[in-house]
Amino acid sequence: MTILTRRLFEYQQMLSAHQASAIVLDFLKDVIRDGRPERFVIQSCELTATGDYWVVRCNSEDCVVHGKTEYCYVGVNAHLVDVKSGALETVANCFTIEEYLQDKDDLHAAAGKTYVLAPSFTRESRTAVINLRQKLAYSYPDTLFLLKGAGRLWFKGIRRQLEDARQLLATEGITTQIELHAEPLDAIQIGPETWYIAAVLNALRRKPLHHGEAAE
Repeated sequence: MTILTRRLFEYQQMLSAHQASAIVLDFLKDVIRDGRPERFVIQSCELTATGDYWVVRCNSEDCVVHGKTEYCYVGVNAHLVDVKSGALETVANCFTIEEYLQDKDDLHAAAGKTYVLAPSFTRESRTAVINLRQKLAYSYPDTLFLLKGAGRLWFKGIRRQLEDARQLLATEGITTQIELHAEPLDAIQIGPETWYIAAVLNALRRKPLHHGEAAE
């Protein structure tokens, strides 16, 4: 009975779809078009799979109701409204809702540290070293530098995009792993531009080489 009562209380405290929609419309109330406040209407309002957010999509009345596409607002995928606090976040249309929420969760899990992609093999892995050297067209000293100390901290960025790079490198026989570091010195920032293997390898070639450290 205690558990049931607690769940009922939590449900009652959750914002309704109507309340979430009202929050979004209030957020947009200052948008002006042709000297007059724009009229927005809600297109959809649904809960995320976890039930933590209302996903609210809207656009101008002229666009949604009257089909005047020239008055459609673009650039926004949806607005997220926290079901408990009512806090609003806007998701750009370059992200899916799932990607945005994953990035948000990963950032929280990192606890202030930075996600880094690093090799999962060492200098002693002869076959792997030779393969990396050939793929980068590097000398042995340059290749060995990338396998120790700060040299092995190859890329930094959003965990999801590092995972994409990890999978691409794996297709070339280069095994890597995602780690958390407080200060990833000289790690190269990557993003959506590294969506194919040549771009990933070119990004790695941009990493500064400090042979003094490699000789340690």
